[in-house]
Amino acid sequence: MSRHLVIVIALVGAGPLGCGREPAAERSDDATVLELPPVVVQIAAVRTGKSMRVIAEHPLSDAEWESLRGLARLKELVLERGVADDGRAKILASLPDLERLVLRESPLTDAGFERLAACAKLHDLNVPKAACTPDGIRALVGLEQLRSLRLGSPALAGPDVCAAIAELRHLRTLHLIDVPIGDEGLRSLTQLDGLETLYLDGAGVSDDAWTGYFEARPHVHVHVDQAHHDRDPARGHD
Repeated sequence: MSRHLVIVIALVGAGPLGCGREPAAERSDDATVLELPPVVVQIAAVRTGKSMRVIAEHPLSDAEWESLRGLARLKELVLERGVADDGRAKILASLPDLERLVLRESPLTDAGFERLAACAKLHDLNVPKAACTPDGIRALVGLEQLRSLRLGSPALAGPDVCAAIAELRHLRTLHLIDVPIGDEGLRSLTQLDGLETLYLDGAGVSDDAWTGYFEARPHVHVHVDQAHHDRDPARGHD
């Protein structure tokens, strides 16, 4: 095997998920294994219309970041080492066709999220180690195409997190990673009447609050701490 990264690319339209498996934004049963060429080659393929994605395992160099600036036809960007600060978010905001963005190891603050709000076609946002507050979440309200949000941040806690998320009216999939929202936070999530999948890790929600949630949203597929909730309508169908 060459030194190039071998990675599993998730395809859109995955079926129901099993316990402990990642949401569709992360992986699927229908996956294609690709050996990735260098980033500069991937960017060139996007420019010539041969590809719509760039995936990088290593931190991007300054030259690679500049090559990304304003890159048309780029629909999917996955950075396994992410961004070190908010500065690079200006380049991300310049990508006119971006639909899926995965930024691991990326402590983006509210300022970074405000810049991501310029990605008008963004459909899927995955920032598992951000540094935003609820204000950063509210900055995304104008993204009418946003359907999937996977988010973690040490600055997120309490019901205000879910009050902000409830303003993202078009969400279909939500995954909060080690975000203690409590019972009041879960009640706010009942406002998302289009939500189909809810993953909560470290949420600190009581059984009574879950009873109320399922009474309000009986058809939502729910995982709590990487396992099906026992009232999940999809439980037993894996």
